[in-house]
Amino acid sequence: MAAISNEEINSIQKQANIVDIISSYINLEKKGSNYFGICPFHDDHNPSMSVSEEKGIFTCFVCHKTGNVFNFVQDFENISFIEAVKVVADKIGVSLSEGIHVVSKYDKHYEAMNLAIKFYQNNLRSKDGIEAKKYLQNRALSEEVIDEFEIGLAPNNDALSNLLLNKGFDENVLLDVGLINHGNKIYDIFKNRITFPIHNANGKPVGISARIYKQSDDAKYVNTKETVIFKKGEVLFNYHRAVSEARLKKKLIIVEGQMDAIRVYSCGVKNVVATMGTALTKEHIKLLSKLNVKVVLCMDNDSAGEMATIKNGEKLSEAGIETLVLRISGAKDPDEYLTSHDVSEFIDAVDHAVTFFDFKLNQLKKNKNFDKVDDVSAYVNSILSELSKCKDDILVDLTINKLANDYGIDKNTLMNKVIKVENKPETVTKVEAKKRLKKDEKLYGLICYYMMNDTKYIRLYEQELAYLPNDEYNTLANDLLAFYIKYNYISIADFISYEVESDAYELAIRVIDEFIQNTLSDEEIIDVVNKVKDLANERKIKELKEKLKTTTDINEKLRINDEIVNLKKRMCVK
Repeated sequence: MAAISNEEINSIQKQANIVDIISSYINLEKKGSNYFGICPFHDDHNPSMSVSEEKGIFTCFVCHKTGNVFNFVQDFENISFIEAVKVVADKIGVSLSEGIHVVSKYDKHYEAMNLAIKFYQNNLRSKDGIEAKKYLQNRALSEEVIDEFEIGLAPNNDALSNLLLNKGFDENVLLDVGLINHGNKIYDIFKNRITFPIHNANGKPVGISARIYKQSDDAKYVNTKETVIFKKGEVLFNYHRAVSEARLKKKLIIVEGQMDAIRVYSCGVKNVVATMGTALTKEHIKLLSKLNVKVVLCMDNDSAGEMATIKNGEKLSEAGIETLVLRISGAKDPDEYLTSHDVSEFIDAVDHAVTFFDFKLNQLKKNKNFDKVDDVSAYVNSILSELSKCKDDILVDLTINKLANDYGIDKNTLMNKVIKVENKPETVTKVEAKKRLKKDEKLYGLICYYMMNDTKYIRLYEQELAYLPNDEYNTLANDLLAFYIKYNYISIADFISYEVESDAYELAIRVIDEFIQNTLSDEEIIDVVNKVKDLANERKIKELKEKLKTTTDINEKLRINDEIVNLKKRMCVK
């Protein structure tokens, strides 16, 4: 397959507005000439990521993540650089050259899963799927919803494994993705079940959730086990469909089962995902943190659902995600609720969801007899314990006042009971401290940074220096010169794409991060160039002095002394 040329990458780069692309992932607000937002690459609570529309780059002033539009997409979606180029091209409606294919390590795995989904869909449409189709229709799932969610039917035989093996798929690939198993013979894992495809955050098919549709003692659901492409703790059902609507509405609804998510989505509420019955993991929380939206927990209406709400709510709150709770009444789950209620009632309930803090306070009231002093004391102490973890001083004060008024307790007594850990460090993702540059490295870095910004500084380097006495920085400077000679212009964003396969790529990113806020005049840049010249001369003088110590020939000593004197005369900074 053909590779994507630097020219094509640069063309996509120029057409892609970095602010528009990054805004599709996080909220940005314009301040001065740049845009700022919550950095998705560390536990950020104050907007520390700056996006420059003019330069086409982003940088975080806390975790020091820096790059162009492709780097952002690459890191956000956890994909390769070339895959990120493809994603950006798709977003701006640009087709890659014919014959170009973005290769992924697991291309065959995704292809096998995709073919399996299509096979199951076709089987549902066949005469073998009549009974399963009736079941879905009885669940009020329309043809459009069945098609959109790629719902299918696994036959009661091994037709899928035979098909895929006949198409040339390696048996190990099919085992790796959890479509087949083998004992005495190879056989299909999913049989006689309705299939619901599971996709990762990027929309790639990674697994299957298969449900019985006839009376049976078998487990209601059989899901793909952990595989090389499916990690249950990293996937939220329907995330890839819900993400754009969630950003638009600044709110994401989380339900338990995929049928709940499908029902809610099919009613027009498209900002919904499902946990598939598991507790939220650290990876789920990271995924949700990147969205920078409110989360509405809508778990099942039973004791297990209450426990799931508390556990998930605690994790979300600790991560700084604004969390709301919706407890549906008159139904066991959102799926059942929407079969007997109008969608407008559900939307209204979502809009009136209570804060997670209020939900916890209501939970603490359960099984309490407020005519008993002990129960009142236990309730108040439980609330004070919750307040001790609260970072919102206004909320603490309002709650203290309400408790004082409701139960006739002195406000100071209540406040004194709130155990505040004044200097409690925030739970943040550790970020590496920025490495301090040595004096000479700072000079070389400045040269390279300004070369990235303007061709006149590339010409200055070529005419006055042509070499930096540091291998790493010299490679970067020469790469910049090569880019200019090849394309006759310079752009930080385009150069980063050009440099991505180079040994100096990481240094280029560090240089941008280090000097992005630097503003030197032309005179100051020339002064930096002169200092670099002096460093080179100082190094040469040092070498000559060492040579002088070991030389016995008088004429050679005189020649070395003359060379040292001449070098000192050439020194720019006296």
